[in-house]
Amino acid sequence: MDTIQSIVRLHPELAIFVTIVLGYAVGRIEFKGIGLGSVVGTLIAGMVIGVFTRPDIPDLLKWAFFDLFLFAVGYAAGPQFFSSLKRETLPQVALAVVVSCSGLATAIAMVKLFGFDAGLSAGLVSGSLTQSAALGSALNTIHGMDLPDSVRAVLTGHAPLADAICYVFGEVGLILFVTVVAPRLLKVDLAQAAREAEANLRQEDTPNHGEDETVFTAYTPVAFRAFRVENPELDGLLARELEARFAANRLVIQALRRSDQLIKRVGIDEIIRAGDVIALASRRPGMVTMAAQIGTEVDDPELLAIPMRQAAIVVTQAEVAGKTIAELARDGDTRGIFLRNLTRAQQPLPLTPGTVVQRGDVLHLTGSPEVIENAAKRVGFIEPDPARTDLVYLAGGIVVGTLLGLLQLHVTGIPLGLGSSGGVLGVGLIAGWIHSRYPVFGRIPESAQRLLSDVGLIVFISAIGLAAGPNALHAVSQGGPVLFLQLIGAGAVVTMVGPIVGLFVGHYLLKMPPAQLLPGLAGAQTTVATLNALKERSGSNVFAIGFTVPFAVSNVLLTMWGPVIVAVAFAFQAH
Repeated sequence: MDTIQSIVRLHPELAIFVTIVLGYAVGRIEFKGIGLGSVVGTLIAGMVIGVFTRPDIPDLLKWAFFDLFLFAVGYAAGPQFFSSLKRETLPQVALAVVVSCSGLATAIAMVKLFGFDAGLSAGLVSGSLTQSAALGSALNTIHGMDLPDSVRAVLTGHAPLADAICYVFGEVGLILFVTVVAPRLLKVDLAQAAREAEANLRQEDTPNHGEDETVFTAYTPVAFRAFRVENPELDGLLARELEARFAANRLVIQALRRSDQLIKRVGIDEIIRAGDVIALASRRPGMVTMAAQIGTEVDDPELLAIPMRQAAIVVTQAEVAGKTIAELARDGDTRGIFLRNLTRAQQPLPLTPGTVVQRGDVLHLTGSPEVIENAAKRVGFIEPDPARTDLVYLAGGIVVGTLLGLLQLHVTGIPLGLGSSGGVLGVGLIAGWIHSRYPVFGRIPESAQRLLSDVGLIVFISAIGLAAGPNALHAVSQGGPVLFLQLIGAGAVVTMVGPIVGLFVGHYLLKMPPAQLLPGLAGAQTTVATLNALKERSGSNVFAIGFTVPFAVSNVLLTMWGPVIVAVAFAFQAH
């Protein structure tokens, strides 16, 4: 053991990476599909390893990675956060505020009832509301207070302990409530509610759009095949007429071979002759019946060597945001464009005609380079290099957020203000929103956002766990089973009050449909696992639409509850 401690003191980074490895292993242990997850698994692993190795982890490392995490979260949520501040999304914003504030009020009541100190109070909020950023913002507040080192060490040890204890029910309890209890209270079946929501999204607001119906089914993965025209009914048709005949399958003629002549670009007025070999692009299910309706399939590598491009286009144009997929398809020339996927805040949305596209959404398109470029000009911009991040924008945003957080008002020794955590998160929100409007600078691709968020949080959590281990062990020995029971009970109450209040407010006052209300409860407590459980039980992605706005709003609110609960706990102790 002495040898291990000596090695870890010389190379503390070993403790961090071993913690992450073991933490992910612990997080993957599941019972009936429910597990601790990587964050809590890493926190527990860090506390255990910290007890035996006692590594010296610099504060600089912890807060630098936490700032990266906060900025990435704010940047990703920024476009959705500001776009949610409009009339049609006010019920979802209100739901997030109700659930978040109810959770905070309940946590304050539990702190008063059990007399938790600031560390236990911080862990109670972050664990029961499953918001790890609240743990970091609370610890950041404690770190900035004028406290004796011994007191600060105890509080920073109590916080992750309480977080780990409360998180289990925070995750499991919400999943069970949203997927089992709430649907029974609302008397709805999740699968049926999903089907009804999808049906509503497929409905058109005006009749007689027979041709436009083809646009609706077009937005699925595309396939390419070559067929010889053998059906005499097709001889002499214009390309657009043939495409209209098979409109239900979103057929597009990409190229044509006539005897020895190869036409790589087929216009809509090109005449199709019997015996022609045509290269078709179509949604994949439509290819099954093509041979029977057109002719024999032909293997023609040269003809099928069609230059195609896949691109992720970020929605930034004001005239595009707020329109449905069907409206976008009708408003311009969409021939040869196939929508493979639509994501919002890294969550896939259903590809139905009525799905509304918002600023910051990402359209994953397939088409020829020319049509992709035209679509980008109309919709927003293409991320040309998904591996490239504007590091100046990232670092500058963190600098501005940290400086903004220094503006504080001290009341009875408690710093009141945004703090560096709130400042960085707030600047990240604004930075993401600005980039969505002016995409010429400040690019942080989706993949980089996820990497910054995942690595920033997991390194921070591992460092917190390693530093808190010895003090957490002391808290366990002092509090014993009573402390565990108090935290479990208080955490369960805090977890459930917000969703229960939100369910009744959303159903009776806000009149939200189940397909919007249930994922809204999950988003209001920023629990992606609950959204995934809804998707699994319903077999639909439609619930992601009601998740994103509450998720963006509550990410901000719950992070701010960290400093608030610390201030409240100290105020209670002072009296």
